Amino acid sequence: MPKKKLVICASASFETEIVDWKNKLEENGLEVIKYPTKIKGNFNKGYEKEFSEHYNAIAGTDILLALNLEKKGIPGYIGSGVFAEMAFAIGLNKILNKKIEVCYLNPIPEKILPYSDELKLWLELGWIKLFDKLKMQS
Repeated sequence: MPKKKLVICASASFETEIVDWKNKLEENGLEVIKYPTKIKGNFNKGYEKEFSEHYNAIAGTDILLALNLEKKGIPGYIGSGVFAEMAFAIGLNKILNKKIEVCYLNPIPEKILPYSDELKLWLELGWIKLFDKLKMQS
């Protein structure tokens, strides 16, 4: 059986944590096909390249994992970029009948983020779910 492909979505400021999770996920039988990296050199050119590559990888993945760690004093923080990536994957599932599992690592903060209500609704609808660390090999 081929390995499930996974894209990590997170703030590039979590460089160390992203690499740690990439390694853990790969050790548990998943193929991490894309994860955020810090942009070097010309920011605008680098951003455009990273953005295109990241969204292209999301379109071809089995699992999107939002690595929502504590940021700005908010546990489970999901920034606007990661929110957009999650929405993109959900859109692909709804419009193109993709089967991308859209997951997040830590509980979503309630009423703190401008889109907390939307995330809660997506959870209730079954469009997103808490990542099951115990089933990384399935």
